[in-house]
Amino acid sequence: MRSALMLGCLLACGPDAGEGESASSTDRIVSSDAEPRPRLRSPAEAPDLAPDDPERVQVELTAAPHSFEVAGQAVEGWAYNAQVPGPTLRLTRGQILEVTLHNALTDPTTIHWHGLHVPFEMDGATWMHDPVQPGQSFTYSFIVDQVGTFWYHPHFDTARQVDLGLYGAIVVDDPDEPEVDLDVVAILDAWAEIDDRDDHHGLDGTSPLLTVNGARDPILEAPPGSVARIRWINAANLAYAGIRSEGMTVIAGDQGLLAAPRHGEVLLTPGERAETEHLLGEAVEILGDPWSLYGGRTPGPVQRLLTVEPSEVREAPQSPAWAFSGLPPTPDPLSTDLVYVLQGDPMTQDWRINGERFPDITPFHLDLDAEAILEVRNLSGSEHPFHLHGHAFEVLSRDGVAPPYREIVDTVNVRLFESLRLRLVADNPGSWMVHCHILPHADQGMMTILGVGDGPHEPHDHRGR
Repeated sequence: MRSALMLGCLLACGPDAGEGESASSTDRIVSSDAEPRPRLRSPAEAPDLAPDDPERVQVELTAAPHSFEVAGQAVEGWAYNAQVPGPTLRLTRGQILEVTLHNALTDPTTIHWHGLHVPFEMDGATWMHDPVQPGQSFTYSFIVDQVGTFWYHPHFDTARQVDLGLYGAIVVDDPDEPEVDLDVVAILDAWAEIDDRDDHHGLDGTSPLLTVNGARDPILEAPPGSVARIRWINAANLAYAGIRSEGMTVIAGDQGLLAAPRHGEVLLTPGERAETEHLLGEAVEILGDPWSLYGGRTPGPVQRLLTVEPSEVREAPQSPAWAFSGLPPTPDPLSTDLVYVLQGDPMTQDWRINGERFPDITPFHLDLDAEAILEVRNLSGSEHPFHLHGHAFEVLSRDGVAPPYREIVDTVNVRLFESLRLRLVADNPGSWMVHCHILPHADQGMMTILGVGDGPHEPHDHRGR
């Protein structure tokens, strides 16, 4: 990519300040010196081509080369429907999502529906299904029976194609949830300098520039006295983002509403999502703490991600009546069915699961509808977002400590030398990817297959990386 910036860069590996530690008020905050600051908008929604059909949403996406700007820098990349991030796909729970992908690239590609429980034939993984070739089209079609914030991206030459700009949001609405005044998609990506110029706008060549929908340090305009719901997606290849703001409440995660709200901050690893609520009496700044995949929060400068700015100061509104379940975690049976050991060295970039590099792996297998306890152990020199296709799972414990409330996710960070215990109900048949969502780690081998139900589960090709 001919640009002074590069997508998906690596965070600086400073000393670990510990997860959950917020920066103090004395930390230096980096913000844009551009005036006027850009205005944040949700990525434009894809038009429904069958608006009179209440049972389905029909969309067309064309993947093609595209020139665009990020933080004022020209990028020669790729895009869906000539926009980066790609069009937001919005539907209501229970509808059929029908997406026709037209490949106008010179390379094969696919679409993977991150976090959605789609049929295996629709998953976009290519070890058992062919990708969409240049000049060809393919229609993905499936019922969506989940609620929340999800995203889509290729799963062919994944790290490179996501890097070039192929990603977008999926919002699945629940008609029973409260309405808010402002509902915004905010997709994070990470950029870094790759040249030796001096005018690098505060970047030191190792720390990334986090952008929101391609904008640096934007302003989100809001009605006075309003409730804002921000749907965060971390689409970066490598960068972690610690998000915090005064009065912020985390209301949802990977799989919709949390069991109970969390206040103050949230860490988003690559692939993860979160939804935050902001009760706007006056303007609030949302900050991004610097994080390293080599051990946690770093002592570098804090970045202002965006400012939510009401048109005038008013009394802050009350929070809507979100239907938090309040459920406790499922009791751990203290048995273990499957063990995943994450191994690797940042110096050699040799990343493995259970000592094996994809595609030379030994798939695990579970019977359809089996309940299994997974133990994930990180013995490598990096943190890893552990992601499973086609399913969600419950986090039972971290290093033996159970969460305060039930935690259902599809992507979970495994810290250095940490051991997680996860509960999985294998209710979706297929040969599912299990991999680190630091995409270069998966590309370099940290990926395997979990077979669910009958059928062959051996990979016939490594192109799905």
